[in-house]
Amino acid sequence: MSNYLITGATSGLGRQVAKRLARQGGNHLVLPCRDASRGEQLRKELSAFGATEVSVPTLDLASLASVAAFTREFSKRNTMQLDGVLLNAGGQSAHVMEATVDGIEASFAVNHLAHFLLLKGLMPVLASRSIVGWTASATHDPNERAAKMSGFRGAQYTTAARLAKGDYGNASESQACKDAYATSKLCNIVMAHALANTQPELASFFSFDPGLMPGTGLARKHGAGAQWVWRHVLPRLAAVLPGASSTEKSSAILTDLLTGRLRGSYNGAYFNYTAKQLEPAAPAKERWVADDLLATSTALTSAYC
Repeated sequence: MSNYLITGATSGLGRQVAKRLARQGGNHLVLPCRDASRGEQLRKELSAFGATEVSVPTLDLASLASVAAFTREFSKRNTMQLDGVLLNAGGQSAHVMEATVDGIEASFAVNHLAHFLLLKGLMPVLASRSIVGWTASATHDPNERAAKMSGFRGAQYTTAARLAKGDYGNASESQACKDAYATSKLCNIVMAHALANTQPELASFFSFDPGLMPGTGLARKHGAGAQWVWRHVLPRLAAVLPGASSTEKSSAILTDLLTGRLRGSYNGAYFNYTAKQLEPAAPAKERWVADDLLATSTALTSAYC
């Protein structure tokens, strides 16, 4: 039996990956959820596919205290070792920058920092040949045509301390929301590459751009009109939209990465929704970015370790 932990499995890409693993059978799926009722619905749905075990413990990635409590309980209650960890959950503010209960900008906090703390707490229970992946995004690349069409201008990495405060200079609030999302996804790519360099014996690491996937919950904080277009119009145009994919297609590749059927030419590689290994845009592989991100993330989470 293989054991997999996936965040963000109640909807979208994470749900499709969980379904694929459940259909395989013989896997134990650990799917932390913020909403207990949605988690129970997910458990029942996936159990019907033949997964040996499905557990849906409570976890709120918008609270570092919740993340710390989860890892403590997980280590206490489980003797299993994790063969794969998919750090997939994420969010994007729409028009107003938001902060978590810890006073940290929400995109940076949920998409990066909570997963940083979660993985740190799970390191003692990783199997010897485990695989750890992050869901990233091409929005980090200032030259990505599809992202530019949606108003993204690439990651705006300055220092992690400024990112945690939601400081994006003179950008308008709506632009800062896009910048925060793109930069948090850059952080995911940086983490995969940095840990592959500093702790290659711990696991095989990767990051993955699933492409634009209309119909998922990413637009949930946008206005009603934008959400309607996202859910009902854009999915029908996905075949002709540049940079677009679907949860069905992207989840197939992501599942192959998580289970080791698809591997990069080096540890920490970055893939996109066509299964191609790509080089991410600067400054994803610059040493000063990795050093700054690791140091600041460690400092911000030190009280919870």
